[in-house]
Amino acid sequence: MEAAFSRSACWSMSEFSLRPARPGDLPAIIGLWRELQDINAAFDSRLTLNSEAANWFVNYLEEQLDNTSAAVVVAEQEECVVGYTFGQVMRRPTLLSGDCGYIADICVQSEARGQGIGRSLHGWLRAWFVAQGITAVEVQVVRANPASQAFWRKMGYNDFLRTLRSES
Repeated sequence: MEAAFSRSACWSMSEFSLRPARPGDLPAIIGLWRELQDINAAFDSRLTLNSEAANWFVNYLEEQLDNTSAAVVVAEQEECVVGYTFGQVMRRPTLLSGDCGYIADICVQSEARGQGIGRSLHGWLRAWFVAQGITAVEVQVVRANPASQAFWRKMGYNDFLRTLRSES
């Protein structure tokens, strides 16, 4: 049976704050994650979630809350989670450039966008990576999503690797 996850309905133009996520934040985070995944799937149907995705992700994310090589951060407005980011250190012992940070997600509730929440979540995560001794950071972006492409380029990201796929 699929666990119940909420899409946060609260939002205001009030100040927001950032903090590390807690287990009680998981339903709101999963609601935001689903919103992000639905947007991705609208751009490319190969990104459509299967029926077990949300349950798998909540269990995985719960493990990451205690992982010292990962950070899950939420943005709150009036005690309501309106955004989150999740990043982790990727070990790359075979590359001269070494380990890097990987940003898995940044998502802000649609009604709360345009207030700098995404930029602040990114800044928090970048500072966390630097504190871990990590200066290079990677993110995967859906090619067909122009808003996502623009956000990440504004944050200073450029093309690095290209993923090719065959479905034959």
